[in-house]
Amino acid sequence: MRTDILPLCDKHYRTMEPLLAPYSADRCIDFFRCTEKFCHRCFGERVGYVTPQRDLAPVLTTGQPECERHARPMFIISLDRQHNRVTFACPEPDCHERIVRT
Repeated sequence: MRTDILPLCDKHYRTMEPLLAPYSADRCIDFFRCTEKFCHRCFGERVGYVTPQRDLAPVLTTGQPECERHARPMFIISLDRQHNRVTFACPEPDCHERIVRT
């Protein structure tokens, strides 16, 4: 997992923090977790934005942008509240792909 990126939550637009959490008795997963109190949204480099539930496969969020070069879910890198724009970036190292949505 990359620790040099800081995704923003797709619900609260707050900075997410890296976390290692148990997924099941045999497996742990790396992801970023929203820092908003009581928010359970996470970003995983392979699955994108999800709300994980123990022992269940992640339910993927529809409409998440993917990098055209790497076919990986993109994360929110910035929010421009003045112009109501959200910028997504690819989690692949050295990839400069960006998508801006309004």
